[in-house]
Amino acid sequence: MKLYFLDEFLGDIQNINVEGMWINAEFTPSKNMEKFNDFFAAIVDEGNNFDEVYYSEEWLDDSNWFVIDDENRKKSIYIPAIYPDGEINWRWR
Repeated sequence: MKLYFLDEFLGDIQNINVEGMWINAEFTPSKNMEKFNDFFAAIVDEGNNFDEVYYSEEWLDDSNWFVIDDENRKKSIYIPAIYPDGEINWRWR
């Protein structure tokens, strides 16, 4: 699978596991991910009081996030959580 924000390829997703409503996997970022690093660091930091005013409205819009599966089908997701160790979690929309 591949992760996209709008038309930007953000990275490859592999070794997918399903746990209830959540999907988790390994994530290999593309160079396009760099601008999102602070955003995802804030999302996954449980001690952080995430403040939406610091981030682009486009980034906060769930409809802008999706994956392309191995059969080239687009599948809508909620904003994913991407951890520094390369783990990614998301739910289907």
